[in-house]
Amino acid sequence: MNGSKVIKGTVIGLLVLFLIWFVREHMKLPPEEIQKWIISFGIVSPLIYIGIYTVKPIIFFPSSALSIAGGLAFGFIKGTIFILIGAAGAAVVAYFLASIFSERFGDKDFGERAEKIKQKLHDAGFLYVLVMRVLPVFNYDLVSYVSGLTRVKFKHYMVASIVGVLPGTMTYALLGASIVSFNYMYLATIIVVILICVLIGFWKRDKIKEILT
Repeated sequence: MNGSKVIKGTVIGLLVLFLIWFVREHMKLPPEEIQKWIISFGIVSPLIYIGIYTVKPIIFFPSSALSIAGGLAFGFIKGTIFILIGAAGAAVVAYFLASIFSERFGDKDFGERAEKIKQKLHDAGFLYVLVMRVLPVFNYDLVSYVSGLTRVKFKHYMVASIVGVLPGTMTYALLGASIVSFNYMYLATIIVVILICVLIGFWKRDKIKEILT
């Protein structure tokens, strides 16, 4: 890797770190404030919301606050739909940004461990992305960037992303909607979805353990 690429990569890395710090320190908006701002746009508010969610990987805005605000602003059902659309858009943006970066730096030798992880993600991308989307220990945008860098097949990546993020999306949407009104039917639906995910996790526990180690 020549000197110019090292400098360019360093500058990009420092810019990313600065954006993360700036958002965390100066954009600590509670979901209620985000909700008020979103609905102030009236009929186009869903488009504004989806647009903000889509560019979230670039500005590193907290997913949880934005998702709760979606449930609060649009209710459980519409909120879930809009969050999913926004999350899908964010997944596309982060994936292709990372893919572009990978074309310049991804073919370099980063060590045996890194190459092993990269090969695993490339060969069994759907399952790995699905598990990392479902488990709350993995940051959503980080998974997207890693998937793009390791060149997981895009179709597998998107299907796994949408399916894997559904339980968390429904939970955040319900949490936001519950600030206004609570619906036991919605809660029961989420519990069923989470139980299905737990059963799948138990069924694939060996593969999950392999991913986490």
